[in-house]
Amino acid sequence: MFFVLISANPILAVTEFVAQLTILELLDNAIFTAGYKAILHAHYVVEECEVTELLHQCDPKTKQFMKNKVLFVKNGAVVDCRIQVSNSICIEKFSDFRQLGRFTLRTEGKTVAFGKVMGF
Repeated sequence: MFFVLISANPILAVTEFVAQLTILELLDNAIFTAGYKAILHAHYVVEECEVTELLHQCDPKTKQFMKNKVLFVKNGAVVDCRIQVSNSICIEKFSDFRQLGRFTLRTEGKTVAFGKVMGF
């Protein structure tokens, strides 16, 4: 007897997604802007990625996201951005499956940011 499991919400394979990032510590006091390249680590995936667009920055005092777009952020900032990977990866939204919706960005062996997937 065989059982077939069919998921109501299958995992999507994407090359671009929207993420909320918390910037930890950039190398050499660099700024984080569109075009920033890093290595994305998400559960079993290790893939090159590029930040293609910064969408909104979180105001540290009110903890609300500002409506205007931002050009760059520095250490300690929280920002919504669009990330593009070179190959398709399977990843979940943080709101759907918390454990599979988290990732880190690393550069030269150092973690520069961690984040969660907000949408596709």
